Amino acid sequence: MSSPLLLIGEHPATLDGEGRIQLPVGLRDEINPRATNFSLMANLEPDGSLCLRERRDWERYVEDLRRSHVESVRARRALQFLAAYSGAAKCDKTGRVRIPDALLLQVGLDRSVEGRRDVVLVGNFEDIRVWSPEGWAQFREETRAEYGSGIDDLLGHKRLGPEGLVDRDTA
Repeated sequence: MSSPLLLIGEHPATLDGEGRIQLPVGLRDEINPRATNFSLMANLEPDGSLCLRERRDWERYVEDLRRSHVESVRARRALQFLAAYSGAAKCDKTGRVRIPDALLLQVGLDRSVEGRRDVVLVGNFEDIRVWSPEGWAQFREETRAEYGSGIDDLLGHKRLGPEGLVDRDTA
């Protein structure tokens, strides 16, 4: 999604009979589906979620990947897999998003099966991740175990002080 978005939080939702997800107010207000030329793309992510991005941001993301070094068979296969598991996600003016059924099935969601309609939407700052409740619970627990060291990596092994990042050795 275009900067400076602040898509955050964990939001339970449900697929309706037509396969639409009503975005919660906090996410809907941030992306503004009423804007002219607004459209979303969805793609399967390596972590087991679906990622929703504004189309122009998705196109930049894909172009960056395509321009990157793709000499390895593994990289070319990953790019082909991304193309296969991407698609337009229709969003109406009220913030209901329709993700293609083929993508929903990849993360364990199915609008035609009562027990597989529950969804967890997770803000990821500039995009929205769509999870099955089971997939999100597993990811959340695995990630929580390494949360502290992950934040430490992001900080470059510095600490946050009142004036920003500070070297641990000089603080």
